[in-house]
Amino acid sequence: MIENAHRDETPLGVRRMTQRIRYRAHGYCDLITQPDQPGNTLTSGSLLAEFHHQVEKLVLDYENEEIPARGDALIFGDIYNEYKQPGEYTEPPSENGPTETDDRGDAVTKAITKLLALETEFRGPRELSVTQNHHLAKWYEKLGHTLRTVDLPSHAALAFKRATRLHGLAQDPSAQDRCRLKRARAKRRATTPAWKRIPGWVSDALCGYGFLPFRLLFCVVVQMALVTTIFLIVEDQSFGTSFQMCVTNYLAPVGLPYLDSKNIGVGGRVVLNIEAWMGIVTTSVFFALLVRRWFRI
Repeated sequence: MIENAHRDETPLGVRRMTQRIRYRAHGYCDLITQPDQPGNTLTSGSLLAEFHHQVEKLVLDYENEEIPARGDALIFGDIYNEYKQPGEYTEPPSENGPTETDDRGDAVTKAITKLLALETEFRGPRELSVTQNHHLAKWYEKLGHTLRTVDLPSHAALAFKRATRLHGLAQDPSAQDRCRLKRARAKRRATTPAWKRIPGWVSDALCGYGFLPFRLLFCVVVQMALVTTIFLIVEDQSFGTSFQMCVTNYLAPVGLPYLDSKNIGVGGRVVLNIEAWMGIVTTSVFFALLVRRWFRI
């Protein structure tokens, strides 16, 4: 009785759109979960293009439906809260990934259904309120984690892209940076072949794609330790002298008179020159990223 009462309260246009979204989601998911079917030659890029094509069709249907305003509530809240009481809107759960009882096909279908609904509402004809943008941003970000879990990194990158934009409307730069980092990682995971991901791995490890600049301090310590070790091997100097010289040279290259006074040979000078260049580049990048983080340039 309660479900029937809720069904009567839900506008007819919303119910029809919900059915269309679920129908298109199931058809689209067949391309994902059954890639070996005859005639299915979609790549990751063309698969995402097909997704946008489905969204455009839904947006056209949305424009033609007579759906009354629902205040600050999301139009397709029933889809976003499919595990909740129908019509009851809540904040996204902290963990929105598939449960152990879900197989990949069910998890993919649920995630794609939500993403189609979010895209339809986001790109639809209605102007969203501040509260609606806030809710959509949270759902997009949570759904991005789910899509990454079910091995749909391209779709996850799209979700994080939308979340970044919506967080920007709310003037939340910290949330924007968080979503940009997640999007960069999702895009790297979607890159094929795997060897093309190497630059992304390096950038992520060194500084979190520029969003985690303090990681570079660990790189600085490693560089100093490595250079000091090599310098001790090629030069007959005490550890204290070598360490002091390498640390000083990393931050401010020492001059020729100082090297002459310490009787530093050719090998040691080459090591110190390389270290000086590494120090200039690393510290310049670090401070550039730090300034961007502090002042949001």
